Amino acid sequence: MKPRRSTPGYSYCGTTVARRDDAAFDAPALQTRRTYAKHAGRRECTRWLIACLALAGLPLTAFAHAFGERYDLPAPLTYFMAGGAAVVALSFVAAALFARAHPGHAAAHSFVISAGALLPALRVVARIIGLAFFVIAIIAGLYGSRSPEANITPTLVWLIWWIGLSLTVACVGNLWPAFDPWRTLFDLAEALARCCGRSDGIALHWRYPAALGVWPAAFLLLLFSWFEVIYLKASIPSHIATVALCWSAFTLGGMLLFGREQWQRNADVFAVYFATLGRFAPVALEAGSDREIALRPWGRALTGAAAPPAGTVAFVIAMLSTVLFDGLLGGQLWSVTQRALNARFPHWADDGGYFTGSIGLIATWLLFLAAYLLICAITRHFAGGRSPRTIARLFVLTLVPIAVAYLVAHNFANLLIQGQLMIPLASNPLGWKWDLFGSAGFEPDIGIIDARITWYVAISSIVIGHVISVWLAHRVALREYGTPRRAVIASIPLTLLMIVYTAISLSVIAEPLVQFKGAEGVEVSTVSP
Repeated sequence: MKPRRSTPGYSYCGTTVARRDDAAFDAPALQTRRTYAKHAGRRECTRWLIACLALAGLPLTAFAHAFGERYDLPAPLTYFMAGGAAVVALSFVAAALFARAHPGHAAAHSFVISAGALLPALRVVARIIGLAFFVIAIIAGLYGSRSPEANITPTLVWLIWWIGLSLTVACVGNLWPAFDPWRTLFDLAEALARCCGRSDGIALHWRYPAALGVWPAAFLLLLFSWFEVIYLKASIPSHIATVALCWSAFTLGGMLLFGREQWQRNADVFAVYFATLGRFAPVALEAGSDREIALRPWGRALTGAAAPPAGTVAFVIAMLSTVLFDGLLGGQLWSVTQRALNARFPHWADDGGYFTGSIGLIATWLLFLAAYLLICAITRHFAGGRSPRTIARLFVLTLVPIAVAYLVAHNFANLLIQGQLMIPLASNPLGWKWDLFGSAGFEPDIGIIDARITWYVAISSIVIGHVISVWLAHRVALREYGTPRRAVIASIPLTLLMIVYTAISLSVIAEPLVQFKGAEGVEVSTVSP
């Protein structure tokens, strides 16, 4: 997620609210945006190549990353893109030359620590905190101020939970099962039923179709992304609370029908999402124990021998494409594409951009999915072995580090700057002029990080994420194809795809962060109301 327009002092991290006038967001705010100057030669060719590769550009309005000025790159963007792609390519060469032994079983490389009774106690505390935050978000959303800046619900949901917890899960470990309020509510209902004499609990334990896999979670992730970045009023507290209550009824009903474990393993989009990110993390619960912690290298759990369930390819590609969708939101490509779509389908056009935004979201996902499946078919053609579908499922988890890199690149600055909003909101969660902890008057420091640092954090995370993915993919290839030669052949197509991903990602990240100069060295800028 990128920062959204709010008060003139700082950006607000909710969801897109500035594509049309709305009664809840009619405060005037000027945002200066600099556009690309016309480039000659190689830069122009590069941009058109990226435009073709990212054909499914996205909704209308671009927002700067909470900075008044953008960073002036010390070298042309194409140099950064070429450098990043070269690093990814060199990492493949290094893996091919030095990683030639069979990787063995991932679990054998874990270091197990016994936490004793501390871990169950911490889990109880986490459940209480998660349920308390859920209740606060619902109450504040339904009965608090309608202003996203004055109400704690948008910041708590979009920033602390969706961004902050995602980064924590990916970089540390999957804490979501302990904080999950819906898991807690269902477990409480199960415990109450057993106390009342129902020994088997309340779940009906219908058989979940194995062929369905995590496809429901994949489609729900796309739907949630639509709500996040396309729906114009998704930062209005009452709308967030209403959606949360609807989701509560839906997911608790699914747990009731299929059992909590079956439902959360396959159809609960948030459980599947955080579990997938958690496989990249270095900390996890030891299998079969609730008192032991396993420490492992980052990404090691993504190279397991067992093929993931059906729908995992679609789900992981949705993780990648929806974050990039948010980054492409409002780019130069989309402003052209949107006008073409509105001209071609005038009866479907709308002021809010719902039609074109929805097309952009689905098209981006399908484009990424088609590219990945094509690469897997090419791998099958040159390296032999299993079917393209099986190859796709075996290698897809090695793309998760790229999703983590996108998360860091898009949200690092947002978390540092807009996370400070929780300090005043903690004292006044409903926007009723309370000052519970004496911090209601706190003003966020928007100078805590600038565009230069954000740019280098973004480019570093993008490149490192792709390098890790290349390394993990080579490990999987060694395991599946046996010999180093066949493993290298099998890894080449996926590495080429990752190089293209690197170039696209850096181009998308750069647009709201850096300024560009034309052939004459003159910066061109526009002011958007």
